[in-house]
Order: sequence, then structure tokens, then C-alpha cells
Amino acid sequence: MRGVRQLIALLQMSLGSFEGRAGPSLVTLVGTACVVGVLISMLSMGVGARRMAVSGTSPYQAIVEPDAQRVGGTISKQDAAIIENEPGIRRGPDGKPMASGIFVVFVEAHKKSDNSRVAAWLAGVQPGNFRAHPDFRLTAGRMFRTGMHELIAGKTRYTEDRSMAIGDRVWVRGDEWTVVGHFEAYPVTEAGLFTDADTLMSAARSSTFSRILVTVDSAGGFARLQQALKANPGLHIELKHQAESNLDDMKPITRLLDFVSYFVGAVMAAGATIGAVNALYVLVDQRRREMATLRAIGFGGGPIVLAVLIESMLMALPGAVLGAIAAWALFNGHHISPVGISFDLAVTPGLVGIGILWALVMGLLGGLMPALRAARVPVTDALRAA
Repeated sequence: MRGVRQLIALLQMSLGSFEGRAGPSLVTLVGTACVVGVLISMLSMGVGARRMAVSGTSPYQAIVEPDAQRVGGTISKQDAAIIENEPGIRRGPDGKPMASGIFVVFVEAHKKSDNSRVAAWLAGVQPGNFRAHPDFRLTAGRMFRTGMHELIAGKTRYTEDRSMAIGDRVWVRGDEWTVVGHFEAYPVTEAGLFTDADTLMSAARSSTFSRILVTVDSAGGFARLQQALKANPGLHIELKHQAESNLDDMKPITRLLDFVSYFVGAVMAAGATIGAVNALYVLVDQRRREMATLRAIGFGGGPIVLAVLIESMLMALPGAVLGAIAAWALFNGHHISPVGISFDLAVTPGLVGIGILWALVMGLLGGLMPALRAARVPVTDALRAA
């Protein structure tokens, strides 16, 4: 209890003398605000990308993918025919299963803003594909024709990239393909191009699908389909909900964005922490006699160390709040297209929590050495002052 009372008394003294240390406190506040603001704004890219990946997805849509453990795996047309007739898949008014094999390649596009190159995906799909997308609609032009080098472009592509207007040509596997239509759908779909599966597979000299999109017939349809697929040892595939599959596809991008965010945040935090250490050393030196006097009248080293550490973290907290507010005001909802995909930055309460925790750790590390120095101030300093 004695140590707790000493700690409370020390904190009261520190808060009471705030006006005399406004300069060092301002240095810590500005440094922390910059670090937290940059960290949160950069992490908001990963959050925005993940939100975009699941936006508009349906619990009734699923993706059949090659087994992840089989390198370079694909799905043959024979396996696709087996999968499409498994139980759990919804059938359309014509009695045909609502499933579509998908074959994906990447083509080069150029941004309108700076003519930089980006990779856009081109998906060859079967006729049943668009029945699984109730939000899909052509906004201009017409649908591509089977057997022709024609494609349709999503909203992201024709609004942000060059040569995506109707009638423009896109190079696909050494040949020109004509853009014949524009479409809108949910965000992930709008980021690509569509064409006929057999035509694209012929151009790519391939006879296997990358994946299969299916629509299940009920809430329990996914489980029935998954059970049926697992019961067939000849099928080396896995079934995922559409949202899960989209998130997996985005992982290389989101992991890179998160790594860069934390790396930059750590570098900036190191600089800001050094500034905080210097500021706290100044404060400790200014209060050297005060600390020695406290030691002389019986204050222990432990409460002094804790008091300086808490003071350091309290100095960082306003900067964290200020940085979080700045990140939200400047970046939340801001639309970007970093790697050929478009999404809105999202500053969430979770990111604000990460930013505040990051600042508190900075304050803790920044105050550690000054706190130990404060606890070791010789008692003789107070006696000389007396």
C-alpha cells in the first residue's frame, strides 16, 4: 500500500507541473501523432481491400478450387462435369446446374491517370456464370459471342484504364481482342474482364479450368456439396464460400500492404521514440533535485520508475488520439487503385485501437531508460541543495 500511495503522489506532482514541461511534451505529442497517423492510414489499405473482397458476395455462392497442396493444380473438363452434377447445386429454370467453369489469365492495362502498367484479370466463363451473379448487368454495348475474340470490361477497368472503351482492342496472348460491352457488378467482379471460356482456353492452349463457380440450393446445400466432393477420391479439389475464396485471393496483396505499413510504422516509431527519450531525459535532469529529495524522505525506486513510465505513456496518448483523428479525417473512405484493383480506405475502431496501443508501447520504451535514471539519482544531490 505504501508503494501505491507513493506512486499516486508522484503522478499528482507530475500532472501539477505540466506547464513547466510543455516543450518536451509537445515534441512527444507531435512525433507520436505522426507515427500513429501514418500507421493507421497505411493499415487502412489492407482493411479496405479485405472489405472490398467480401462486398456483395452471397452465402449461396461457392468456389470449387484445385487442392492447395497440389502445385499448379487445375480442374479438367471431365472433373467439372462430375462436380456440376453433385447434390447441393441449384438448378435453373432450364434444369441445368447453376455452375460455371472459369479459366483466368492476366493481361496488361494502363492507368488513365499516369499511364502506369497494371495487371488485369481476364476470366473465360461458361454461359451459366452470369446466372450466379444477380447483380450483374450490362451498362453499354453487348455480350461477347462464343468463338470470337471479344470481351466485356468491368466498371473499374473502363473508368480507370486506357483502351477499355467499346471498340478498343486489348492484347491477349499475342492477338487483339475487341471490347464489345461494359458491365457493373459487385466490386471484385468489376475489377476484371470476361470472355467465353472455350475461346480463351483455345487461345491459351489449355483444356482445364482454374476454378468453378457454383450456386448452392439452400443454406445446407454447401455442406451437402462439400460432403459429396470429399466422398469422391478422384477429385483433388476443395470447396470454399465465395467470400473466403476472395479473401484468399487477396492475401498476397493485403499481406504486402500490412508488412509495408508495420515496417514504415516501426521505422517512424524508432525515430519518435528516440525523440521521446531525449525529452524525458531533459525532464528527469530538470527534476533531479526533486527526485533526490523524494528518495531522501523515503520514496522507493520502484514507484519512481513506474511514475516516469506512466507519465511517458500519458504523454504519448494525446498524440495517438490526434493521429487517429487525422487519419480518419483525411483517409477514411478515400478511393485508391494501388495494384490494379480499386477500393476505399477504411479507418476502423480496430485500427484506432492498434494505433493507441502502438503509441503506448512507444511511450513505455521511450520512458524506460529515463525512468531507471530517475530512480538512481543520488540522495546526496538533495543534501547538497539543502
